Amino acid sequence: MIKYRDIGVKKDISLRMAFFGIPLLVLLFLCVVFWGFYLVDDSKDGLLIKYGVEVEAEIYDYFPSWHGEETGYRYETKYRYISPDDGSVYSGNYLEYGSESDAAKHIGDNIIITIVPNSIAPDKYISLPKRHADISNPKHELHLALAVSCTVPIPILIYLLCYRGFYRNELDKKIIIEFEKGDLPIGQGEVTKVIMWLVCYVKVKYQDDKGAIQEKWARSWFTIKEAKFLGQKKFIRIVPYKNTYGILEEMPAQKTIKKSV
Repeated sequence: MIKYRDIGVKKDISLRMAFFGIPLLVLLFLCVVFWGFYLVDDSKDGLLIKYGVEVEAEIYDYFPSWHGEETGYRYETKYRYISPDDGSVYSGNYLEYGSESDAAKHIGDNIIITIVPNSIAPDKYISLPKRHADISNPKHELHLALAVSCTVPIPILIYLLCYRGFYRNELDKKIIIEFEKGDLPIGQGEVTKVIMWLVCYVKVKYQDDKGAIQEKWARSWFTIKEAKFLGQKKFIRIVPYKNTYGILEEMPAQKTIKKSV
């Protein structure tokens, strides 16, 4: 027994819509995540890389820091730079030492730090005890590349889902409803051209509802097997509808052989 499946307006496109919809949701999620990572990166290291200026800061204090039973206390030094322009104070922690006396020796030393002048970031006065050339954040560029890569396909998938999915599915439903009510007659179309790619396209010559000869590409996408079938059949059933048409065909799906008992 030969089973048949629909081609054209009666074909179920739920699988196609899921094929576009699921990747779209995944990409939207990843897009939010990677742009979020990128903005977080940009809040400190990114600003230092883009707008950083080297200045000379002074080590002015130290403090004890507990590192557990085995190590005990270590002593971290603190640096400070006061901007002569607006009096902004850029400060932070520098090196740590094993003894208080070692840390105390470095009080008054000068070090090169990188600051972001006039910063309005959450950490108002951004600084890092490094030279500008030594500051890097590989994740910053990686997150930007991933964010852009996830963003670019989104408009394409939205078009495919909304136009080739929802809109065309609703149009096909209208054609089927009016056809089943008897308002649309079945016509005959001649397949004049077939293009096979990732999806296949079929061009059909037909007579519209005003009696004029038209030659237009079918709105539907086809698999390679479906396109070959329509091309070989040559003359196919169609339903003219306003300024377009719907293909109303069936093709053999598979052969089921009954075994005799």
